[in-house]
Amino acid sequence: MDNFEVEPVFETRQHKRHQFKLVIDGRNYKGDYSDGEIQWLNPHPKQYVSEAELASVEEEIHELLSEKGIRDEMEEIEVEPMLVNQSHELHSFKLKIQGEEFKGIFRKNGEIEWFHPKPRQKVNSERVDRVEEQVQKKMKNEIE
Repeated sequence: MDNFEVEPVFETRQHKRHQFKLVIDGRNYKGDYSDGEIQWLNPHPKQYVSEAELASVEEEIHELLSEKGIRDEMEEIEVEPMLVNQSHELHSFKLKIQGEEFKGIFRKNGEIEWFHPKPRQKVNSERVDRVEEQVQKKMKNEIE
C-alpha cells in the first residue's frame, strides 16, 4: 500500500465523510470512510487481491485514519467500574492503539493513570494526547 491520502468531503452536508486514495500493487483505489466503515469506490480491491490481503489493507487504513485523528479509537474501549459510590471512585479501562492493548485507571477528577506498558513508550505523544482526551470525554459521559 502506497501514497495514502485522505480529505473530508461533503463537509456541509448531512452525510459528511472522509475520502481516501491509495495505491496497491500499482493500482489506484478510492474509498469513503464514515461511521467506522470503509466503502470502496470502483474498482474494488477485492477484484485484484485476496480476502486476507484486503483485510490487512483495511486494518492499515483504519490505523492511518486513527493516526490522523479521523477514526475514533474509543469504539473499542472496555470500561469496568472498580470503586463506585465512594470518595475515590475509579474505573478501569482498556483499549487498543496501533493494535496493542493498553490498560489504565480513570479517576473521577479526570486523571488517567496508565498501567505498564505506558502508551507514550510506544506511540506518538500527539496521538496519546488525542486518545487521552477521548478517554476523558467518554468516561465522564459514562460516569454521569
